[in-house]
Amino acid sequence: MLVRFCCNCAGSCPRSPSLPPNSRITSSGLCSASSVGSRARPPALVSPLMDALTTLSVYPSLRMRCSSRLTQPTRVSMPKAALILSPTINTVPATAPCDSSNNPRPALKNHARIGFSMSESILSAQSLSKVVPSTEGDLTILHELSLELNKGDTLAIVGSSGSGKSTLLGLLAGLDLPSAGAVTLSGRNLSQLDEDQRARVRAEHVGFVFQSFQLLDSLNALENVMLPMELEGRKDAREKARSLLERVGLGKRLTHTPRQLSGGEQQRVAIARAFAVDPDVLFADEPTGNLDSHTGERISDLLFELNKERNTTLVLVTHDERLAHRCRRLIRLEGGRLVAPLEP
Repeated sequence: MLVRFCCNCAGSCPRSPSLPPNSRITSSGLCSASSVGSRARPPALVSPLMDALTTLSVYPSLRMRCSSRLTQPTRVSMPKAALILSPTINTVPATAPCDSSNNPRPALKNHARIGFSMSESILSAQSLSKVVPSTEGDLTILHELSLELNKGDTLAIVGSSGSGKSTLLGLLAGLDLPSAGAVTLSGRNLSQLDEDQRARVRAEHVGFVFQSFQLLDSLNALENVMLPMELEGRKDAREKARSLLERVGLGKRLTHTPRQLSGGEQQRVAIARAFAVDPDVLFADEPTGNLDSHTGERISDLLFELNKERNTTLVLVTHDERLAHRCRRLIRLEGGRLVAPLEP
């Protein structure tokens, strides 16, 4: 099954038949047509389940519910990704905001290479740079960024618009490749994997929460949460999806479609879907950006409750200072450069 999706909707609607003849959809869900979008614009983030939808058939119980006709794909055997450990990198320990005498900690001098010394690394970036072509020449979005996160840790990435936050998030999640440097996720060097192997890593180890939710309108809340588990062939998909929706307070909204749910309810469905596959790392791009302050606070509480219960590493991009300071680690991007961490 090859389903063509819009680049901007990340799979929430089928792409129209007017797709340029030289276009194709890669396994990362990004259109390769040169006419789509600005060349200097960072690629949009795409959910792991959208990767699966481009290569796997939707299970029969949901096929009739989908508004678009899906066809059976040609099965392709995927080689098992080798376990590749990241090389040792020099990192700077992230100290507490104040010492025992309540004096502010000194600022770090090495702004371009900030890391967190931890005992069990789940995600690391080594000297990441991203350069994209533009009409005025090459545009450097990120400059040699390095960081390291442990299992169960929480990190907020803050900065002004255009500072490279979403680009960094996409690189850390393996949705895009850096121009230089390497990302190691769950023991795999993503730069040494092909597109299909990276998609497999994302499907097995990564969850996403989008600012725009990215739910499938033709499926109800229960089916949206079931979908990534069904694509993995899990027999307990319905039971677990029901349990997750009850956990996020939507036990009485199982059969409601996204259009019948409020913005906060849709975001809670998206959170339940992201946690459905028990990801090692959950990436969230402005998870409270479209919500009012009260609903945003509830969503924040839910993210951190599930983080504690499941020991899932959280990586959040946000403009919400209150949400950012709830994380154990907080870093700021300025002009594509990593500046000294600001600890809560």
